[in-house]
Amino acid sequence: QYLLILISVTMFKARTDCHQRQYDKLKAKCSAMSHEERLALAKRTNAAAMGMIVAGFGCFVGLVGGLWHSMGAGALGAGFGGACGLWFGSCGVFEEAKLILQFDKELIATAVEENEEAV
Repeated sequence: QYLLILISVTMFKARTDCHQRQYDKLKAKCSAMSHEERLALAKRTNAAAMGMIVAGFGCFVGLVGGLWHSMGAGALGAGFGGACGLWFGSCGVFEEAKLILQFDKELIATAVEENEEAV
């Protein structure tokens, strides 16, 4: 039991370290961009997430339509299961778009503070 707790704590730390590296990488990428480039990236990222949702609906309809004659109502479960990966995967992409906009606000605020200090 103690080994299981140790393994789960180690896995959680590794996962949070990975998230922190991704966060720092995105922040560094956004810092090197202009305001317009950050807004364009956020818009493109948001569109990618919307595309994943639409693809999830297409996956659901395609699987249900293709499997209905062989599986019956069980095709609904197969279609939902296949589409869930796209639907729930888009949540991470939406979160990345929100982070980009958050970084943009922070970078603009620091730029304004630096300009006020210079005056």
